Amino acid sequence: MIWSKLVSSFCACFALCVASTTSAALLVYEPFTNTGQLLGQTNASNGLNWLRAGTSTTDTAINVVSGNLTLPSPMPVSQGNELAMTGIGDGSGSSTRLALGQSISSGTVYYSFEFRGDSLSGSNNTIGGFFIGLNNTGNTSQTTNPSVAAARIQARIDPADGTKFDLGIFSNVAAVAGAASWLPAMTIGDSHFIVVGYTFNTGSATDDVASIWIDPNPSTFGAATPPAPDKTATGGDVSSPGVLSLILRQSPAPYFTMDELRIGTEWNSVTVPEPASIGMVALGLILLAGPLRRRAA
Repeated sequence: MIWSKLVSSFCACFALCVASTTSAALLVYEPFTNTGQLLGQTNASNGLNWLRAGTSTTDTAINVVSGNLTLPSPMPVSQGNELAMTGIGDGSGSSTRLALGQSISSGTVYYSFEFRGDSLSGSNNTIGGFFIGLNNTGNTSQTTNPSVAAARIQARIDPADGTKFDLGIFSNVAAVAGAASWLPAMTIGDSHFIVVGYTFNTGSATDDVASIWIDPNPSTFGAATPPAPDKTATGGDVSSPGVLSLILRQSPAPYFTMDELRIGTEWNSVTVPEPASIGMVALGLILLAGPLRRRAA
């Protein structure tokens, strides 16, 4: 009887420890739950609000709307709603920021989301504009435009085919139309699962690496290490204190829809559902405890 209680207590404690360790790699999960302007909404995973980052004081064109994009299997069914970016801003690149709740200055920061290009409205076929990136300011509103945007995604109308658009990965440097980090043309209306990584290096002030994966092979989801990226880019490294937030920015990029945003410090934290992983560990421990109890009886 005593042995049985000890085993049960050990299993429960071990499950909690494993759950804490596993979930620590996933810093933010944003299913875009509440409809309306994203600015001011609270992220349930860390309790922090989406705050203004930019000179504009008008409403942004970054809104949560009803609906969901479908993640590739074995990712979980999409929750909440989806985010729509349907504006190019007022010339100041209006942005909204969500703090991570901690500073990351080593290893790799990843973020992933489901994405669909909806319209070429307001964009151009040179450098377009960036709509998402990592920033070194934390949980605070900002009345100046962010000057740091590491591992950011730039979007433009494809120069060779005006009916399609391109995505490019840049790392805290001005986008260049002829850069090698642009990806091939994409079709309006198609959905894609996108993963981005920002890896810190210590050799110089320009050796940090931004990487992007478009529709990575599902067989790599949950792996300990990522596959080879589709494109990489280097530039100006993120200065101290490191990556503290993610920014969404309305700019001259094609209109798009986004869903199921995840930010983490490991590849498997943004390519596999953490709650399901924790649940499987707990279930395994419960099943293990059963035979041990019977043997002790």
